[in-house]
Amino acid sequence: MSQSDRQILLTKLEQAKTQIEIGAKYQHTKTSGQYLVLNLIIQEDTEEIRVIYQELNHQPAIIWSRSFNGPDGWIVPTEINGQFIPRFIKI
Repeated sequence: MSQSDRQILLTKLEQAKTQIEIGAKYQHTKTSGQYLVLNLIIQEDTEEIRVIYQELNHQPAIIWSRSFNGPDGWIVPTEINGQFIPRFIKI
């Protein structure tokens, strides 16, 4: 990987961090589940930004990975009763 490619990935990661706060709690609008954002990462094989988060409603907790902005991504709105709303809301 060239230095310019690396810088592009780092820039994408920093831009994502302006939209999702690491260490913050979020609620899923469809399930009402609550989650703690652990980190944002770059998926090695696709170079996709992913959100790493842990469920707070159950023990033992499962740690999940979700696309940042792909289909059903963290920042992609979801439809409920004909209205598009944020998929996750910071609480």
